[in-house]
Amino acid sequence: FRGLSALVVSLLITSNTFAITWVPEEFTCPLDSEKNTFLVVASYGSYIYMYPSKYQWLFFPQTASPTYYTCKKCHLTTYMWDFDKLPKDKFDALRNALKGVTVSKKFKTYTELPVSERLEIMEKVYSVLGKDGDWWESFNRVKGYHYGQEGKADQAKAAREKSLESIKKDLGDPKSEKPRKLLLYMSASMKHFLGDDPGALADLEAAAKTAYAEKNGKAEEMKKAETSLNERIADYIAMIKSSDKKPR
Repeated sequence: FRGLSALVVSLLITSNTFAITWVPEEFTCPLDSEKNTFLVVASYGSYIYMYPSKYQWLFFPQTASPTYYTCKKCHLTTYMWDFDKLPKDKFDALRNALKGVTVSKKFKTYTELPVSERLEIMEKVYSVLGKDGDWWESFNRVKGYHYGQEGKADQAKAAREKSLESIKKDLGDPKSEKPRKLLLYMSASMKHFLGDDPGALADLEAAAKTAYAEKNGKAEEMKKAETSLNERIADYIAMIKSSDKKPR
């Protein structure tokens, strides 16, 4: 979700009346052949992009508890889109990484476990899978969000600091091909949630003056993305300056 295309970014201000619905589906754990029932998305609408998590540049389904699948036997935990697509040559390493992993309680439904607990197991899993810096930046932002939702302020702060460190590296890299306007928005979001409003406002004001550009992007789509982001930026600035409506 970090690397949203200009076309998707341009849709972030639209809305519709469809509801998010989930349906149960059986999955077989690739590591121990345990049968698990997980929830899969049946439908959702573009209004998901207007949820308050937008102020952390996070969107459904990363903000939803059912997204994080945990096997009830070996406790393999992944994003829902990865559970049955893990590379076979990593199975032994994954089993080794999960040795000694315990959960806080026995569960019939995986959503009984706090998302933060599942994310901590995921950190072990994805370390084996060798994800890149962009993936880990997004993951740390996700951790910050869910720790924050659970009232775990210290852990949320640590995760957001890691996310911000990664974003700063991208902003400081002259060879980076990532949309600078979006990076500035993301940097502002982490600074705001870390309590640095002057820094957040400076980033947002810089973002407002920055054209949206992405490699091989179509001019019309990038223009729409820029318009959408400018609306978000103006809204964010107003919210931060408000005495009682700050997103954090």
